[in-house]
Amino acid sequence: MNAHIPRKVGADVQRRINALGVGEKMQDLPEELWHPSFRFYVKEDPNRKGGPNLRLIRLDPAKPSLTVTGYIFNKFVHPREDRYITPREAARLQGFPDSWIFQGTLTSVQRQVGNAVPIPLAQAVAQEMLRHGRANKLFASKRPQVLSLFSGAGGLDLGFQQASAGRLSWDLRDAVEFDHDSCATLRRNGHENLKVHQRDIRHFKVTELEAMPDAIIGGPPCQAFSQAGHQRGTADDRGQMVYEYIRCIDEARPKCFLLENVSNLKSIDGGQLLARIISQLRSLGYMVSHSVLNAAEYGAPQLRKRLFIVGFRTDLCNTPFVFPVPTHSLESAFGTLPYATVGDAFMQLPNANPVEKKPDVTALA
Repeated sequence: MNAHIPRKVGADVQRRINALGVGEKMQDLPEELWHPSFRFYVKEDPNRKGGPNLRLIRLDPAKPSLTVTGYIFNKFVHPREDRYITPREAARLQGFPDSWIFQGTLTSVQRQVGNAVPIPLAQAVAQEMLRHGRANKLFASKRPQVLSLFSGAGGLDLGFQQASAGRLSWDLRDAVEFDHDSCATLRRNGHENLKVHQRDIRHFKVTELEAMPDAIIGGPPCQAFSQAGHQRGTADDRGQMVYEYIRCIDEARPKCFLLENVSNLKSIDGGQLLARIISQLRSLGYMVSHSVLNAAEYGAPQLRKRLFIVGFRTDLCNTPFVFPVPTHSLESAFGTLPYATVGDAFMQLPNANPVEKKPDVTALA
């Protein structure tokens, strides 16, 4: 299990890690152990701009983790061991099965894992979309076909493949992704009928496919809308990709679609960007619903919020889509299950492999 490799750290970082108690962060350490950027941010920067370059938190095994991103591998410390968590541990926080094999270098795998949609959350929404389609007699086939855009390592896709409603289940046929390693990951783990298209979405036409999809799903690059990306929105080239997604909806006219992104998208330009996106989707003839959902409330061991925009064609369906009711909560309120925890996620994992200075791997399992 080569992805079960912790990052190598220097002596100063190791001292900080060793001193962290469960649930503690950088600010809980003695000040002499603070990273210089953290000291500046806390004590010397009156405007608190930019944030520190190094953040640390030792995960609490009795709670869900904070949001998994591509940067947690120098942030999240293992609950019991004095090291950063491994990509395999992060993949478990995202809901990936251990059988999911990530392709590429260790750095590439870290990015693929961090950018993925938590699978239990994706599955919950995908399942509710099937139920809504069934209630409105939307799908002629028991296996409505799905086109995935901006597929990444397949988190959203896997959630759809795991969803079912009675006899209905999704049939993922085509995945479009630009990143080479992510495409290799999709091919390694995909079923035999899945076609992976390594393409720049700006040069992709849905009409190239053998058949038009019943559903289009995808998460355009979210860095432009995230706090880490300074919320530059469509001023960032990556922020323009949401309009390529809308173009594909216009070309294919699927029966339904799902667009997911970071929750911060709703606050860009005072909410005007989200309003424009929804307005454009509605102008294409779709009844559109949107909501911010917390992955922990659907069984993921992670407090990660994502924005979901779901639409169904108004000429086929005249009832609004309702997002799934949470199945988990902090205190098991109203008959829900308790949150899944970091301890649950890491259960029965073997010991992490020794730290390697330069992992010489092309496939990480």
